[in-house]
Amino acid sequence: MSRSPVPTIRQDLLCLLALSLVFLCAPFPRLQAVFHVLLVLALAPRPGAALRTALWAAAGGWALEGAARLYPHLGGTPWADMSVALLAAWVAGRWPLESLRGWMIRLAGFALLQTVLVHGAVRLAAGPHPWGSGWAWALVTLPAWAWLLWRLLFADAAPRRR
Repeated sequence: MSRSPVPTIRQDLLCLLALSLVFLCAPFPRLQAVFHVLLVLALAPRPGAALRTALWAAAGGWALEGAARLYPHLGGTPWADMSVALLAAWVAGRWPLESLRGWMIRLAGFALLQTVLVHGAVRLAAGPHPWGSGWAWALVTLPAWAWLLWRLLFADAAPRRR
């Protein structure tokens, strides 16, 4: 049984909350990276809504670059975020989610892809830079935030047992 689409208003409000937390967590870069990955990979991708997906992903990338102190501000992060979010939206439309386990595996794969793309794009835009450990924190905390978002986004679509 595939999941039905998430209400747009709820997803937009969660995107706005995550985007705000990217800015507010600037003094804590590891936590900031978790909210950034959460926004770009779990909240922004929407099957059939490429413009909305790209805008939220770009906003997440610019928020991260704008809030970071030592990070180059040349647009590598938004480009990589839009690319991965659009790919995630396409995959979600092509292969709808069936289970929490599949959701977590999909998010972990996209998190690794996003890490490589972001660092590659920033390296192209600004030269060598430190990677930091934010990507590792995003992967370590993935089970917790993926479960929470599964409950928030897809609980209404779950089949009811009698």
